Amino acid sequence: MKNLSTVFLLIFTYAVSAQEKFKPEWNSLKQHKATPEWFADAKLGVYFHWGVYNVPANGNEWYGRFMYEHDRQKTWGKDVYDYHTKTYGRDVDYHDFIPQWKAEKFSAKRWVDMFENMGAKFIGTIAEHHDGFSLWKSDVNPWNSFDKGPGIDVVQQISEEVKKRDLKFMTTFHHGFHMLFYPKKENSFLRPVSSHSVTYENPEVPQDEKYRILYGNTTYQEECDIWLGKLNEVINAYSPDYIWMDFAQGYVKEDYRKQFLANYFNEAAELNKEVVVNTKGSFFPTDLAVVNLERATVEDIAPEVWVTDFQLGSSWGYNKNKRTALDPKKAIRILAEVVSKNGVMILAAAPMAEGVIPQEQAEAMKGIGAWLKLYGEAIYNTRPFVEYGQGPTQMKRNPEDEWNDYGAIKAGLYDLNAKDIRYTTNSKTVYAIQLGWPAENKESVLTAFANKAENMEIKSVSVLGSKQKIKWKKTAEGLTVIAPKKMPAEAEAALVYKITLK
Repeated sequence: MKNLSTVFLLIFTYAVSAQEKFKPEWNSLKQHKATPEWFADAKLGVYFHWGVYNVPANGNEWYGRFMYEHDRQKTWGKDVYDYHTKTYGRDVDYHDFIPQWKAEKFSAKRWVDMFENMGAKFIGTIAEHHDGFSLWKSDVNPWNSFDKGPGIDVVQQISEEVKKRDLKFMTTFHHGFHMLFYPKKENSFLRPVSSHSVTYENPEVPQDEKYRILYGNTTYQEECDIWLGKLNEVINAYSPDYIWMDFAQGYVKEDYRKQFLANYFNEAAELNKEVVVNTKGSFFPTDLAVVNLERATVEDIAPEVWVTDFQLGSSWGYNKNKRTALDPKKAIRILAEVVSKNGVMILAAAPMAEGVIPQEQAEAMKGIGAWLKLYGEAIYNTRPFVEYGQGPTQMKRNPEDEWNDYGAIKAGLYDLNAKDIRYTTNSKTVYAIQLGWPAENKESVLTAFANKAENMEIKSVSVLGSKQKIKWKKTAEGLTVIAPKKMPAEAEAALVYKITLK
């Protein structure tokens, strides 16, 4: 590892090599366009949770925290502690799993092929989770996948494979919580952070000096320096089109957050590319960052593009005891719901430690891709219609929901069905996506054409994937359409009416 003082000196001089179009000041940074057209057009992206936690493959990607928390009240944390104690004993620490992570079957090409065939228009990799272990060759963090464990630069290999294709590359950072990762003091992870030293409050966490950076046994200043140093390395080495941020980046000093954005935006300007960063909470202003809502939708069409993410497996990280996957039909319906309200959807795969994506997740991606290959024109490059849609499935805000300030809704997402319809549009074309097969010759009324779209003149109506001439009629109730006699391929997930306007 380089001398820390040298690394930290590089942190704030980084922007000098790039065009200083952006200064680390909010007024300057807000000149950045939060949503480039490529992101608004893409609609679907994918990345994966893969790391040291995949070796025990129990619980979820938070194994490295929960294995030390015997008094955690949440059952899923306590279960991990008990599992670890019974299976490995209390003498085995999180760092002991690192040499066991071999990734011997990993193939960036095979993974990116799978993601591209699913229909993702931007593809990425987790860069670091909250466990302090980085997935690229790092000088800032000696605990990384190139120098330890599998001996590979995961970010580099995925980046190179993605950039060979007409796709955008993303990296995801979940490391804002690292500085408060292991304390067990009640609500300690919610307390305001100042310039105090972040020390261990849990004696079960390794205290040895050589593990200090891995376990976050650092001063607040050191942790902020490491946070920014890691981001600068990835920006400089891999030039991601999208840097996805998990919660808790607000614990990092505001000056550091601003410096990161200036570095990222200036590097992009030098490369003449448009980039995206999101905020999950309020650590970045929404003038310059896209709002991220985890596994959620919103109540109505949002004025600005937003993003949400869902897991393909039973959890974000692979769990060998819960081999389930997202139903591809439900994934398509949720995608239509999200896109109709000006959103972008990200899916997260959960590979096994050896580098294999579980079969059930592979099948789910295959099913999503099969629908999008046939009907993707109703999703990609579209924008919201005058109304997002109609149907009985309730999408109402719960004041108790996390991120409620942004109108996040989780209830109802997995219940969408053929009685629900979502609209998208592209120029003179409107797509009415019926979220399931309604039954042969089933009549449906598209009520938007009696409301905000009442004065729009219709030239023709067809069903994507069907050669049958579709019967339709404009009435005071809306646009009445009759489903085909034969169900088109993959329409069990969703049926698409294509409405051409005069």
